[in-house]
Amino acid sequence: MQALDLNDLPFLKEESLRAFHWLLAEYPEANTQKNLDPGSQKFVETKEEIPFPIRWKTEQMGQILEWVVSDMGSVTLRLGGLEGNRRNPAPIFYLSLRKSEEGKFLWTDPEGNPIPFPDPSIHKDIQNRIQLYVDSIS
Repeated sequence: MQALDLNDLPFLKEESLRAFHWLLAEYPEANTQKNLDPGSQKFVETKEEIPFPIRWKTEQMGQILEWVVSDMGSVTLRLGGLEGNRRNPAPIFYLSLRKSEEGKFLWTDPEGNPIPFPDPSIHKDIQNRIQLYVDSIS
């Protein structure tokens, strides 16, 4: 993988916004008063400048989880209930943008494996990671 440079920052931000819009549509905000950033949907509707990191809580498999999208090209799904209130809760799912040797940007998992994202095929992996967490607390 190639190192990022300053010229890559606008592209990373643009891709992060694209990921945010896709994720918010697929994993909408939970109806909870504990959202860290209530009104993420407001940015989609009004086209206002979105401040990073973008955070919203969603409910999956009976658990409150939090999505965090950074302007540097990373997407994290982490605990969002009471456990999520501690500093830096454990990630359940994580992807980041990396630059290949050819200069092409790819979404990758923590091990550096390319992942199709945003793409509907990612739902299964996200659901498997959530299920793994749910099973671990049962």
